[in-house]
Amino acid sequence: MRVAYIISIILMAVLYGSVLAGCGEGAEASRKPAELVIDSLVPVVSHSFRIDYYPSYKVITVFAPGQDRPTRYVTCNKEVMLPDDLKEATRIDMPVSRVACLSTTHIGALELLDARHCIAVVANTDLICDSATRMMIGTGAIRSAGHDYQPDYETIAALKPQLLFSDGESGSSVQVTNKLKALGIKVVSSRDYFEQEPLARAEWIKFFAAFVGKEKMADSIFAKVKANYDLRRQSTAEGGAHPAVFCNVPYNGIWYMPCGKNYVARLITDAGGRFLWQEDKPINGLNLTLTFEQVYARAMNADVWINPGVVTSLKQLGAQDAKFKLFKAYKTGQVYNCTNRLSPGGGMDMWETGTFRPDIVLRDLSLIFQPGRAEANLYYYKRLQ
Repeated sequence: MRVAYIISIILMAVLYGSVLAGCGEGAEASRKPAELVIDSLVPVVSHSFRIDYYPSYKVITVFAPGQDRPTRYVTCNKEVMLPDDLKEATRIDMPVSRVACLSTTHIGALELLDARHCIAVVANTDLICDSATRMMIGTGAIRSAGHDYQPDYETIAALKPQLLFSDGESGSSVQVTNKLKALGIKVVSSRDYFEQEPLARAEWIKFFAAFVGKEKMADSIFAKVKANYDLRRQSTAEGGAHPAVFCNVPYNGIWYMPCGKNYVARLITDAGGRFLWQEDKPINGLNLTLTFEQVYARAMNADVWINPGVVTSLKQLGAQDAKFKLFKAYKTGQVYNCTNRLSPGGGMDMWETGTFRPDIVLRDLSLIFQPGRAEANLYYYKRLQ
């Protein structure tokens, strides 16, 4: 990287000298030449973003299917003059010390990167699991901005965050981000939740790290996660039981069931489970829209039921619908939910830090799918009693 840097500086000097010479011949003196890349961070698993490093700035590029142009963010010191080809990019002045987060997942990334001090304002405070972050909220070091779907715009604007992490891609999220942009807030939209490969989603910790200067830590975290995940996946593939598994509960009468390459379906399969809808083709994003009768017909004798909504006990689950008690998994007490680590308001840590630690999620699931394993060792999950 150092050799490349020296070469790039020499070439840049030659280019800059040529531009100065051209200025004497009537060229535009205000035009700044593009710098040369001195290093790049190309994700190992994800194909949705990359980071390119230049001598005086870095460019974070996000790729989205169907978009003519990728979205680009540039981080640099305030005095840096950017080249013309980056005029449409969102510029973030460095160093970053004030960040707003509308998702607990984004908070989870900053927690793992030891960058809580950068968080200025958050939404959904009752759903945050991390005790250190909640303590900072309690002391006023981090302010509350209400809920992500209807944030307190005045509070966010008054705190003047240098950037706001958002999922703003569709529906009401777009309306929220558009209002924030109109207030002069620089919105950084993450696409981590679009990734259906667990390791690809986890690798987005490098994306968040790029804005707070924690790339080395993110690389170390992801390397550990990938090694653990690959080892666990290999061990479950080589032997052991493969119980039949289904998940979720109906919402407004519709049972949304993941299938095919869905994120949860992949976790179940990688953990050694035989997901009952693995081979089905999705009709609603990466999910199926089923009735209770359709689910019961296939899952009545399933061995394990996971992620049954927000319940913490079998009694609560049965109270929602007496028909749930007909499933074999309910009768045998093989119902598990990711409620072992909850916030005071019921937020699940699996969707906070678990996004970036799928190796721990995979370990939990593999223990659940192996009869006789010690349930006390589960981290995110818990068997409903």
